[in-house]
Amino acid sequence: MRTTGIIHAELASALTGLRHTDLFAVSDSGLPVPAGIPVIDLGISYGFPRFEPILDLILHEVTIEAAWGSRQVTTENSEAATLLADHVHAELIDHETFKSRIADCRFVVRTGEARPYANVLLRAGVPWA
Repeated sequence: MRTTGIIHAELASALTGLRHTDLFAVSDSGLPVPAGIPVIDLGISYGFPRFEPILDLILHEVTIEAAWGSRQVTTENSEAATLLADHVHAELIDHETFKSRIADCRFVVRTGEARPYANVLLRAGVPWA
């Protein structure tokens, strides 16, 4: 039994299954996800768990080589905008484009985040030694 890191079995399995260039997303509670894309739902209630601690846990488990967020985050959710800039150096794109790219994800991790545009699309990298 794991004693550190992510202990949510479905999330740990999904992260372990990622390969180089696979896309996945971490989302707020309201991001629309196309049918057929698996959703690992961590939301317990609106606002819990928040986006930031879930993203931080994932970033400790996975190598990321690129990230994208919605441009609208800069005006609608400055805290999430700072997080995306500082933690993953996310390229900001139009929200409609962002949503369309969710269809290319292996899975989406849904948080309980209740603030808008707290979403990020991540591309798995390789942890070269």
